[in-house]
Amino acid sequence: MINILEMESSRGWGGQEKRTVRLVNNLPSDEYKVFWAVEEDSTLYEKRDEINAEFFTIKLNKIYNLKTIYKLCKFVNENKIDIISTHSGKDAWIGNIVGLFTNTKVVRVRHLIVPVKPFSYNLATKVVTVSNQVKDYLISAGVKKEKLVNIYTGIDTQKFSDTLVYDLREELNIPEDTKLIGCVAVLRGAKRHKELIKTFSKIHIDAKLIIVGDGPMKDEINKTIIEYNVNDKVIMLGHRDDIDKILPNFDLFVLASRHEALGTSLLEAQSCGVPVVASNVGGIPEALKEGKTGYLFDDFDIFEKQLNDILTDETKLLELKSNARAFILKTFSVKKMMEDTQKLYKELVG
Repeated sequence: MINILEMESSRGWGGQEKRTVRLVNNLPSDEYKVFWAVEEDSTLYEKRDEINAEFFTIKLNKIYNLKTIYKLCKFVNENKIDIISTHSGKDAWIGNIVGLFTNTKVVRVRHLIVPVKPFSYNLATKVVTVSNQVKDYLISAGVKKEKLVNIYTGIDTQKFSDTLVYDLREELNIPEDTKLIGCVAVLRGAKRHKELIKTFSKIHIDAKLIIVGDGPMKDEINKTIIEYNVNDKVIMLGHRDDIDKILPNFDLFVLASRHEALGTSLLEAQSCGVPVVASNVGGIPEALKEGKTGYLFDDFDIFEKQLNDILTDETKLLELKSNARAFILKTFSVKKMMEDTQKLYKELVG
């Protein structure tokens, strides 16, 4: 039995937390036992009954909290923890310190592409990246190459299926011959919803842009919809918990992010048999197969042309759809993520 201590100082519920939950929930229970240290007011703790781990709350909001470090060292020794797995800045530092005091292996998972200082990463036994782009960036930032291993985020291909079980067109009263373009992303500046809407306003195809998500840019995005006079063509759905049921309704999925470590929403869309068009940044080029499951764009003029070309070429659209799910099953399934992760864990514990 391999005992894992997951640590997460983040209180939110984004791609980072969802990836880790998928991993934990799919580890074989006869081979792994998972404990999870979180903040009491975190979404992870609220969802603890849905996760295959033993949760406990502890203060992770300060790097040098001696009481927290003492308690975790005691916990690691008493529960014979083999691997400490960390994800955010504060829990990573604490995990490294506990690992040094208890002589325990530490795995740092890096989910994002943002500036980092390499020291805490080099203290970890291994650093897992979610894309080769993240891996290359960490190397350029000074993280030791031999510590890095790339393990792509796994998508639950049973949950995110190409089977249509919910009719979004009926909910929104949209005719069958109207193309549906979807975008699922937090409403913040880096996702460039405003630029997306501006570009969409220029195409002259019978299509609706469905934006799913909530966030701090909501009011500005609504103003942009009014500014470009697309009130009747852009629908803001807000936050939804049924993304897996919504996605198969789309003819095309778009993501105009300024930066992405990988682009989990692109993977989920393709798993539902939906082709994608996305900005050529970060790890996004790894999240699709250019010309086979979707296209990349470097500027919004190219993006406009791609929307027009794809949505008016039914044969090409069907070809992209038929390739999308097969690509995810081969490279980004939970099964593949599990195989790669278990291989790493077993190498670490010998």
